[in-house]
Amino acid sequence: MTTGEPRMHPHMPTPESAADQVDRLATRAVAELDRVAKCGPGTRPPHLAQLDAVLREAVQQARQAQAGSAAVDRDSDLWKLREPGYLRAIVEHPVPRPGSTLPLVPVVLTWGILGIAEYGYVKDFTSIDAVARPSFFADWMTQPLWRGPVGLSFAIVLTVLVIMWRHRGPAKAQDLADDVDRVVHSLEVDLLAPLAVLRARLGPVQVEEHTRQAAIELSAAARLFSGATSRLANSTTVVDRLVAGVERLIATLPELGKQAERLAEVREELDRTAAVITSRLDPLATVVADVSGAAEAAQRAVDVSERVLSRSSEQLAESRSISDQYVGHTEALAAAQAPFTAVADVVAQAAGRLDSTSALLQKTVVELGKVVNEVNWLALVSDGLRAADDQHEDER
Repeated sequence: MTTGEPRMHPHMPTPESAADQVDRLATRAVAELDRVAKCGPGTRPPHLAQLDAVLREAVQQARQAQAGSAAVDRDSDLWKLREPGYLRAIVEHPVPRPGSTLPLVPVVLTWGILGIAEYGYVKDFTSIDAVARPSFFADWMTQPLWRGPVGLSFAIVLTVLVIMWRHRGPAKAQDLADDVDRVVHSLEVDLLAPLAVLRARLGPVQVEEHTRQAAIELSAAARLFSGATSRLANSTTVVDRLVAGVERLIATLPELGKQAERLAEVREELDRTAAVITSRLDPLATVVADVSGAAEAAQRAVDVSERVLSRSSEQLAESRSISDQYVGHTEALAAAQAPFTAVADVVAQAAGRLDSTSALLQKTVVELGKVVNEVNWLALVSDGLRAADDQHEDER
């Protein structure tokens, strides 16, 4: 035995190789996933079955790399396991979600039953006096079971239980997805060390490998160059169109200058027209002011006319009163003249029949003179009233 070589104890276990570590970690992770997902080799869901296939292929390539096989190069799928999130992306799958409107079902039931109870309360007790009317909750307690508080409580509890049951499946699926993600994440971390050891065992890159990589990169660059060339050709067409548009714009610049000058002339003409219109509107403003003053004067005249008409109405009422009084006096005068006429007739008859009654006649004449004086006085009074009435008529 060479002196520099370490001596192995016959009972010491053989060190675990990197390929064996990959096999052990993969086997343990698959068993843990089967336990978490409660499945087996024949009942695994698709994402776990895909993960198992990827890990078995990785174990096979790890043993080939351990043995120094040239079949495993630096571009093999084994080294994808070193990329963060590669295995976790395999097991990622959509998780069912419960309906987002389910929590609103108890609220809808509550308001629906309360609305039915309120409608019945309003229908039954609107015509009853408020003092004798029972309270809403007292009436609600007497309602049938299906629309009373007990029925509402039972419906709410039932709907909440249904909602909890509907959330139970998605919650368990989410917990399972989280557990699977934790197991796979731990596997990714554990595989980094043995994969680094295996990759370090790869031989140096040969010239052929450099040539192959260069050919691949050159092919990709050629494709990129071809795409860039086509885009450049399209850009050239666009640039030509832009140049043509700029040339047309430059050609139209003098015309635009002329149009700008014409617009300036039109603006000046509009300013002059506005000044002329303003000067023409000044007399109109004066006329409007005069019309406003005339309207005020007319309003004042209307006010004065209203006052004059009011006074004329009062005077007309007074004239009608005086006319009524004149008619009364005329009737009284006629009544006074009637006895006088009757007395004159009696006196004439008496003078014709009895000459011997001259003394009585003289007395009668005296009385008649008095009556005549009264009649004259009444005539004077009537003339005065008639003169006053004529004066009022003249004033109107």
